[in-house]
Amino acid sequence: MNSTSKTLTITLIVLLLISLLAIVLTSADVQAVTKPSVPHFNVKFIDNSYDIPSSATTITDPFTGEKNTITTPGRYMKNHTIEVTIKNQFFTPSTAENGMERQLRYVVQFKGHYADDWQVWGEVYQSDSQYTVLSNSVNYATGSKVDFRVEAEIGHLEFIDNVWFIPYFVSDASSGWSNIQTFTMPGAATTTPPQNPTTTPDNNNNQPQQPDQNMPPSFVFHPSFLLWLGTILFVGAIVIVVLAFLRRHLKPPNYNNPSHNI
Repeated sequence: MNSTSKTLTITLIVLLLISLLAIVLTSADVQAVTKPSVPHFNVKFIDNSYDIPSSATTITDPFTGEKNTITTPGRYMKNHTIEVTIKNQFFTPSTAENGMERQLRYVVQFKGHYADDWQVWGEVYQSDSQYTVLSNSVNYATGSKVDFRVEAEIGHLEFIDNVWFIPYFVSDASSGWSNIQTFTMPGAATTTPPQNPTTTPDNNNNQPQQPDQNMPPSFVFHPSFLLWLGTILFVGAIVIVVLAFLRRHLKPPNYNNPSHNI
């Protein structure tokens, strides 16, 4: 092998080593993100209303000694809450490209049953228990219908580059929206807990949701992974072309050929 072929071979080896080293250095950041499952949830009405009894207070005039009684009438304090209970699902943490740990959170949206636009009811990270609960106080009229839906997201925090370092959530993979559940506001509340209001049933069991074993997992790859994959394929193509060139044009001399004899 002459000096030209040696130089080309060494160059190819160096390129391959650089590519492999770059892949090793970025392997912690290039992690596949498993798509979360569509959440199962239930909507529940909670009535924590209570009565404040009437009271009477007697005040004595410090100058005349006259006693006056002030009566405060009783009143009813309404405290209505809608509670969304989400069944937690299996989740394995991973690391994002910026070094932040990925987390699983749920986004709950709601709207009036006869409206078109959805609004955010709340966003909450998955708890360490069997269920994640998100509740808000409400003041809907009796018979009001409210639609709810939930989506699971796996993502990480990024930071706005300013003096406050304000974090915001970046979604890496999402489940898509769940089926819609329609909640109907019960009748006039009393201090007696009401019956469970009507909701669209959500068929599920009481165990945390596990990934579907019958379906292959869905993955989302970071652009950097695709970049390095393209680099590897490109370098591999160059290696094949150069080796083919060397094999064709840099054959060793045939010393058995009489033309090479002195």
